[in-house]
Amino acid sequence: MKKIKILFAIASFFIGINAYAVTTIPRTEEDLGVSKHWNITSANKDNVLRTPRVDVSEKIYDFAEVISDEEEAELRNQINDYIETSNMDMVVITTDLAYSDSEIEDYAADFYDYNDFGLNFENYSGILLIRNVNDYNRYFNIYTFGEAQLYYPYERCENILDDIYDDIHEERYLSGITTFIDRASSYYKSGIPKQYQDYTIGENGKLIKPYKIPFLLCGGISFVVTLIVMLILIKKNRMVKKETNANAYLNKNSVNYTRMEDIFMHSHTSSYTISSDSGSGGGSHMGSSGGFHGGGGGRHG
Repeated sequence: MKKIKILFAIASFFIGINAYAVTTIPRTEEDLGVSKHWNITSANKDNVLRTPRVDVSEKIYDFAEVISDEEEAELRNQINDYIETSNMDMVVITTDLAYSDSEIEDYAADFYDYNDFGLNFENYSGILLIRNVNDYNRYFNIYTFGEAQLYYPYERCENILDDIYDDIHEERYLSGITTFIDRASSYYKSGIPKQYQDYTIGENGKLIKPYKIPFLLCGGISFVVTLIVMLILIKKNRMVKKETNANAYLNKNSVNYTRMEDIFMHSHTSSYTISSDSGSGGGSHMGSSGGFHGGGGGRHG
């Protein structure tokens, strides 16, 4: 009986240490755990295998162990309320990885795609907040998928990042993540911004800007071309006028030119610059799955 109590105490000690740990499910060659339409090939299989496989119902994945169980429970309730209202998924991740900004983005995109987040929503829609606490790069950012790219374009993601910066920087994660959820809910209720209402979500979640025919420009060009043609026709068909220049009556065979010179008087050159519009925040970015996502500019600290 004494030995059992000792073993129970030891087990309780280790369970207490790992109380905040995320439960992961092994991925194998036979069971990659990806049920979306992503095409898994030799080019991205390694990405799948090194992406943690998790229970998608948990929504909060505190790999860095900076959020208490009580805080997780409170935040999970808030997230579930958001999901029920918006019909979009929401994911919060904390990590402790010696990754660059772009590597964190790749990690976040793979985590969302290869765990089938957004599977029950149109275009796999959802929003993800990731916080890296590693001293190599203390970084956090927001990434958006599917319809969430319309509700949370670059400008709105930047506003949310500004609003949560102080709390995340000072490691007040309950307050910071609560603000993130509140602002996401507020922006959803305000609808898609006017400048993005004509955008659509294409194959694999790509944000597509609609092409609009420039009717005003086309009309102007047509008018100018028509005017030029009419002037040419009028010039060709107008009546012959009397000559007022003596050269018209000169017999050219009676004149011999002994010297001819070409004198360059002046030139005129027109130049212009072609510029390309990359869109706010650069539009959609593609992950290793072939799926697209948007997001903010990220913050350090």
